[in-house]
Amino acid sequence: MRCMCRTMKRKVFWVLGFLLIVFTVVYLMWSAFSNANQPPNINFSVVGTESLDQQYLVLVDVKNLGDKTASDLHLEASLNDADGRTQRSTAQVSYLAPNSNQRVGFYFISNPADGELTFKPLGYQEP
Repeated sequence: MRCMCRTMKRKVFWVLGFLLIVFTVVYLMWSAFSNANQPPNINFSVVGTESLDQQYLVLVDVKNLGDKTASDLHLEASLNDADGRTQRSTAQVSYLAPNSNQRVGFYFISNPADGELTFKPLGYQEP
């Protein structure tokens, strides 16, 4: 009876190990051939604005919603103020992995609360 229990336990462990290996191989093959390899998809979310001596700092969370990493990511923020003038500010993020975020700051002379802010990615490199 004792030998049968050991033999059954070994068979169960062997089957569980085999199933784990099979599921891992199937998942890796599915990942390699699926269409989930999307380029970086950059999303902007304003965190807050701080008034400094003679300028304003807009803090923004930049998130990569894509499947690929963005390296040397260049960003631009535009402020269209009430007078119709457009101010631009740029920032750079060294490395932004998929589903990660980075906080960046953009500086403006006019108060961003009095205008319209827009953000866009300008370019990146694949690491």
